[in-house]
Amino acid sequence: MKSKEDIKRIKPRVRLIIIHNGKLLVTYTSKEDFFFYIGGKIEFGETIAEACKREIKEECGDDYIFEMDRILYIRDYIIGENEHNIEFYILGTLNKYSGIEGKIDPEFSDSHTQKWLDINHLPKNLFPKFLTKTLIEDLKNGFTKSGVYLG
Repeated sequence: MKSKEDIKRIKPRVRLIIIHNGKLLVTYTSKEDFFFYIGGKIEFGETIAEACKREIKEECGDDYIFEMDRILYIRDYIIGENEHNIEFYILGTLNKYSGIEGKIDPEFSDSHTQKWLDINHLPKNLFPKFLTKTLIEDLKNGFTKSGVYLG
C-alpha cells in the first residue's frame, strides 16, 4: 500500500490579484524574505470562486469579502517527482481595503503578513518573478485578456 507521500496528485491553487489605488495586495513571508500572491489550495468540492472567498477570509479576516472578476492566468509547475501544482490567478476586488496592511495570516503565526506594494515599483522578490512584467503590461491595457496559459 502506498503512503500518502507516495501518491502523486495535482494540487490546484488560487492566487488573488487585487489592485487598489495603484497598489497590489500580496503576502510577505519574513522567514524566506519574499512576496507572493495571496491564495492557497482549492479544497475538494469547492469552486474556484469559493476558494478565493475562503482564502481572503483566512489570510485577511472574516470582514473581507473577495469578488471574483475573472481568471487572468493559469500556471502549472512541477517540483521533483511528487509535486505538481496548477495555479489560477484571479482578478478581483474586495468589499473594503482599509486595515489590511500588516495583517497576520494566523496559519503561519507572525511570518506571513499582508502588504500593499506600489504596482509601478514591484520588488524583484515577488514570486513568480516572470509574472510581474506581464501583469503590468496587462494592467496598462485594461486586462483585455483572460485565461492566459503561462506554462
